[in-house]
Amino acid sequence: PQRFTTSHQQTIEMGAPMIEAGLWYRPSYFPRAGETTWRQSCDREVGYVRQTVGVCDVSTLGKIDIQGPDAGKLLDFVYTGMFSTLKVGRVRYGLMLREDGTVMDDGTCARMGPEHFVMTTTTAAAGEVMRHLEFVTQALHPDWAVAFTSVTEQWAVASLNGPRARDLLEELCEDVDLSPEGFKFMSWKEATIAGIKARIFRISFTGDLAFEINVPADKGMALWTALMTAG
Repeated sequence: PQRFTTSHQQTIEMGAPMIEAGLWYRPSYFPRAGETTWRQSCDREVGYVRQTVGVCDVSTLGKIDIQGPDAGKLLDFVYTGMFSTLKVGRVRYGLMLREDGTVMDDGTCARMGPEHFVMTTTTAAAGEVMRHLEFVTQALHPDWAVAFTSVTEQWAVASLNGPRARDLLEELCEDVDLSPEGFKFMSWKEATIAGIKARIFRISFTGDLAFEINVPADKGMALWTALMTAG
């Protein structure tokens, strides 16, 4: 099976060589005229992120919607850290262990409401994490009132990284305070971006200022085009 992001066609048109990540196909780098090696292209792209802004399609990350009175209990059980104390509107990073104590996966989990969380997983381990959650809730704690479903393909996600990530986002956002005081690190907000209803998570995997923008999958290409045009 082959799984493609909503920006796949534009990625192909930009000449990017594709690599496999799980069942997904993602761009390795975006070559420009005059660049003869992958390292030249990657160094240029790193420069964008470190000095200005870069955008990356991270729709391939696993996304699991978890709801119910015991959703917090489930997260406390499968992660090494405490998630039941997470406040609504905040995000926390977590490590998930196998039965033998070996790290199975890592990712973030956001609290959307009192009994509602959204978990992200790595691309390749999304299926494994779903199986683990099923095992825990069916074999170990069938008494817990919690339900979950994979929503990986329902959301397209673009990650903005770099010192000018906020500047780019402010050009497209209509109804959210993106200031450091108004939008703190490891939190999320609902907003309208380029006319599209979205969830914005202020999360960074690069160490730079960064935002992850989640929109319904059928709006993914529109978001990507808006970000690339403004950028």
